[in-house]
Amino acid sequence: MLRCDTLDQGTAAFMQWLSSEDKQSVNNPIILKEFANSKYCLIYDNILGHDVIVETQNGVPRCKNCSTDDCGHVGFTICLEQKYDNDGTIFD
Repeated sequence: MLRCDTLDQGTAAFMQWLSSEDKQSVNNPIILKEFANSKYCLIYDNILGHDVIVETQNGVPRCKNCSTDDCGHVGFTICLEQKYDNDGTIFD
């Protein structure tokens, strides 16, 4: 399964999640659990085996798990926020 250590890996995880028929599948590296646009994203990292919170403050997402703004969890969240901002929805 794809690790999510970098922004690019988070983007790839988002694309896999978005295109999957079962959004809750363990085959997705990251699963969305809860989303509040421009506030926070609660995701489940299937590789780590636990929930991760990414908080957005002043437009900058920061991962509470990794204590950084450039991990895969942040990459996933950025893609999710961009999709929501463009489409008004997080699902196709």
